[in-house]
Amino acid sequence: MEPRFSFNYDGIPFPELNCTVRQEGDDTVYTLPDGLELTCHVQREDDYGIVRWVNSWHNPTDHDSGRITDLYDCDITVPFDPDPPRTRRNRQSTWEPDMLRLWITEGANVSDTDHRLIPHRLWAGDSHHAHCEAGRSGYGTAPFFDVERRGHGILLAVGWSGQWQAYFDRTTDALRIRSGIMYTSFRLHPGESFRTSSVVLLEYRDGQAAAHNVWRRYLRERVSPIGQSGGARGTQCPFSAIFWGGISTEALLRRWQALFDAGLPFDYCWIDAGWYEPLRGTTTAEQSAQWMQTGSWEVSRYYHPDGYREVTAFLKEHGVRFLLWFEPERVRVDRAWTAYRLGSDPNAQNGLAKLELDSVCEDMIRMTSEHIRNIPIDCYRQDCNIAPLDFWYCGDREQENGLEDRRGTTEIHYINNLYRFWDALLERFPHLLIDDCAGGGHRIDIELLGRSVPLWRSDFQCTWDACPEANQNQNAWAAWWYPYSGIGYGPTLGDLYSFRSAYTAGMTVRTWEHADPEWEVGAMGEPLEWAKVYFNEYASLRHYFSADFYPLILPTYENTTWIANQYHDTADDTGLILAFRRAMCPYGQATVRLGGLTPDQVYLFTDRDTGAQFSARGADLAAGLTLTIPNQRQSLLLTYHPVVKNG
Repeated sequence: MEPRFSFNYDGIPFPELNCTVRQEGDDTVYTLPDGLELTCHVQREDDYGIVRWVNSWHNPTDHDSGRITDLYDCDITVPFDPDPPRTRRNRQSTWEPDMLRLWITEGANVSDTDHRLIPHRLWAGDSHHAHCEAGRSGYGTAPFFDVERRGHGILLAVGWSGQWQAYFDRTTDALRIRSGIMYTSFRLHPGESFRTSSVVLLEYRDGQAAAHNVWRRYLRERVSPIGQSGGARGTQCPFSAIFWGGISTEALLRRWQALFDAGLPFDYCWIDAGWYEPLRGTTTAEQSAQWMQTGSWEVSRYYHPDGYREVTAFLKEHGVRFLLWFEPERVRVDRAWTAYRLGSDPNAQNGLAKLELDSVCEDMIRMTSEHIRNIPIDCYRQDCNIAPLDFWYCGDREQENGLEDRRGTTEIHYINNLYRFWDALLERFPHLLIDDCAGGGHRIDIELLGRSVPLWRSDFQCTWDACPEANQNQNAWAAWWYPYSGIGYGPTLGDLYSFRSAYTAGMTVRTWEHADPEWEVGAMGEPLEWAKVYFNEYASLRHYFSADFYPLILPTYENTTWIANQYHDTADDTGLILAFRRAMCPYGQATVRLGGLTPDQVYLFTDRDTGAQFSARGADLAAGLTLTIPNQRQSLLLTYHPVVKNG
């Protein structure tokens, strides 16, 4: 797949411009007739069949550039065989494998459908326009797409953490795909430089399951900061116990000592909002009402007299890391710590930091770095409970002739500096993990997956004891694209069906989250021995949930079905099957076909609940394995490993 992009320059299509072209390694530099430079940076990962490119723009002249409109950083045409004739018969769903289908990924919308995969059939002449909402890349629709027909397809990720869009136009024998920043019409000022959106493509011919596992390996091994850190940022997503920021240092030390005494295998202490000045609330109700009153980002000495240092030292003695929540992009107008702008509501209590300014970016780097160094912090969690698109529009409008000559530039510089901010933190602190929160999964995209991990991928889990069937679905849908992501669980313990429904690459337990006395460890009679057994089960198996993924029985909203998934580690040919028989399902058995196994290898399976074992050949397992769950609303967890042949 060769990089292709398009735009108009003062109304002239890019191919018609008389550009000077030179090659600099894998980069192609185009110099336009008036001196504007456009560089297409290309990265190929042949081991994965991946091609990625991003365009950078620079105006080295002493005058404004021409006006750039209709900008698509990706504009490619992918050949696909013609569909069969459109008749009444092949409009039925059973004929869908013969049709070209575009799989859309629903964003994180605080819903039980978050991260859902939605197929759209595209006939010749059909088009589909996708975009995110409100300037947050993972809100509304997520920037990940799969186009497939008869096992041939292409995976596409739009790399932009603001307001992106994508068009899919089906012709008789091809599909045109265009993606880029949604609102752009701009001239570059003298000396101005920035990058626009990137795209990552993987073309495949061996079916969707194989393609998405290649994608997951690419993210694990080439993209994710976990995979790229050589272990300094950890080798897995955290398994965390979460606490509100207004829980005092004294209470935190007491609760963590109780968790250590109970033998619970957490590796992270997660401190969420509410730890900063000027907050003084002492109850759950007070702290829940106050947390949005962010101020100067100073640790509240009322709660934490020494600024968390005693807590972090105690945790370090026990091998537990420290995560702290921030939200620097939303600025309270009555406690502004850096420059901000208001949106269309002049009476709003919250403004958006002017991150498009280098000086504000430096403020963020300086403030955050001081806390990471002094507390110290192992995981920096960045929230963003504000929709930036309206603020960016106001920033464009403030500029001279802004809506014609500078439309999109506030957003572009803002997102460029967001990347600069996080890149600076990662460079300064090689141990640091960044948690991409952004309102609970509202900014998950390929660019931020290369700098962070979404440890709370949906605010649907903000509901206490969120629906386990919704968690099952979300884990399966998210696994299609994200090898590393996390989920919240609790606060109730003791329900194995519900707890296993939250098994994914990372988990955060909410049982001791709040400040009131009933949230103390053991105060509500929670089954700590049960927690020790099953928390350790999860911790011992957690690495499988970032391995290869095979959906055995697909997600559904029905409570009368099963759902089952397989996770397979190609490094040692081991794995697990996690299946659920839902509450109203009348079927005690289901037959599934396993993936990724060596046909002539014998595998030994162990039921983690009963200890029962059986063995089978890989070829037989690929043909069909019958699972049995005797009771409704019950789970089945099987682990397997290859049997070593004697002689």
